[in-house]
Amino acid sequence: AGPFGKGRTICMNWIDKLEKKFGRYAIHNLMYYIIILYALGYVIYTFAPGFYYGYLSLDPVAILHGQIWRLVTFIIYPPNTGLFWFLSSMFLYYSIGKTLEYTWGAFRFNLYFFTGVLLHIVAAFICQFVFGVNLGVYFGTYWLNNSLFLAFAATYPDMQFILFFLIPIKAKTLGIIYG
Repeated sequence: AGPFGKGRTICMNWIDKLEKKFGRYAIHNLMYYIIILYALGYVIYTFAPGFYYGYLSLDPVAILHGQIWRLVTFIIYPPNTGLFWFLSSMFLYYSIGKTLEYTWGAFRFNLYFFTGVLLHIVAAFICQFVFGVNLGVYFGTYWLNNSLFLAFAATYPDMQFILFFLIPIKAKTLGIIYG
């Protein structure tokens, strides 16, 4: 049954069944489209940062007042707002996402990514209505991108990155630091 016991086998069988039923609906090359959305978000954030926070961010209170588009539009928030770091992170996230999609398949990668989006939304509502704090507007896509990196580090622990264009470091080490 493996190191995680019977529970992992049941989960994998469930995912296999989902893939057989819905696999044809998977978005192939998903990270390409996500990068385009990040680029759009970068332009919006650069020229009108108040517009993102005022109308596009993940705000549970605004969503309950009818602004349901925020359930999707928060995804466009760019991972970085400086041009050099934005371009570097776009290259990194595209490479990571493309590699994970190639390894797992389009359906499983879509499932992972969109589950992360759904959990972002759930976390924003929990913060608002359980703890009384509206952190949704600050969620952006940081945790979503961090989860992509952690999945990559778990899948390819011995892959090396060149930190600051100088220091070679393995993905598992960076994953432990980020985790």
